[in-house]
Amino acid sequence: MLYLDSHSVTQLLNDALSLKLSEIAFKLHATGQVDQPLRTIVRGAEQQLMGVMPAYIKSGPYQGFGLKSVVVKLGEAAKGPSHSGSVLIYDEPGAPPVVAVDAGAITQIRTASASAYATEMLAHRQASRLAILGTGLQARAHVLAMQSVRPIKHVSIWGRNPRATRELGQWIQSTCDLPVSVCASAAEAVHDRDIVCLTTAARSPIIRRSDLPRHCHVNAIGSSALGFQELHEDVYQDSLLFTDCNQSVLAASECVIKAVNQGVLNPQGVGTEIGAVPTDRRWREEGGVTLFKSVGLAVQDLVFSREVIRQWLASSV
Repeated sequence: MLYLDSHSVTQLLNDALSLKLSEIAFKLHATGQVDQPLRTIVRGAEQQLMGVMPAYIKSGPYQGFGLKSVVVKLGEAAKGPSHSGSVLIYDEPGAPPVVAVDAGAITQIRTASASAYATEMLAHRQASRLAILGTGLQARAHVLAMQSVRPIKHVSIWGRNPRATRELGQWIQSTCDLPVSVCASAAEAVHDRDIVCLTTAARSPIIRRSDLPRHCHVNAIGSSALGFQELHEDVYQDSLLFTDCNQSVLAASECVIKAVNQGVLNPQGVGTEIGAVPTDRRWREEGGVTLFKSVGLAVQDLVFSREVIRQWLASSV
């Protein structure tokens, strides 16, 4: 079996291509071109779980079967990358019948790219003040992703681990050439920001509606399974909610479920799926708070992984 490791994935995908792949994946989902059951979660020891995500893309250049199986280890349970596993792609022309692609790298890139796509669609064109909550791989990936779509000039950061927060700040300064403010609280980090990215594994809310400025765009990607919650449910009051998939968010997002139960959100139309937003429709100049809540979709993994295989085949000729 051919296996494409994390190095191959990162070398074969760039920001522009990833942004385009995100658009393709979300539009495939929004137009009903994907069969993908809700993610199956198997819980292991404390801070450990396995996710299994099969799908079939019915038509178009990325048509075919695929399946992602990934083990997620958080906090002290993580000795190395937090996500490990493979995306299996079937029947790609010119490749072996089954190809395995590193799931950790695919997940890291497609998740940050999804936020970049939502930011491109929803954030003000001149948004330049970024807040990053969390200090892991997704925090770093989101700084780079936001730089690819908006003229970021300053980053405020917050994390629960002071050492990890300082290291993130140093990395942003050296790698991204951006000034950084290390904040004492999540609320302090977001209070005057244009773009807010939540990338934590918080089990209780770290941001309330009153913490956010009047006008900003929020990407909330860190708490993507039951038992985790970054946002207080009151964040959805007087905000425009966009999702990767309404059904998936209603099944896996603690804050959305609580907002529905409290009558803040309507379960029949919990949000607007980002793939259904016309590319010529922009909320970014209208002000207010827009929020993109994503829990991750198999169609993203399949589109990104199949493209990696094709790029690898082309480079190997």
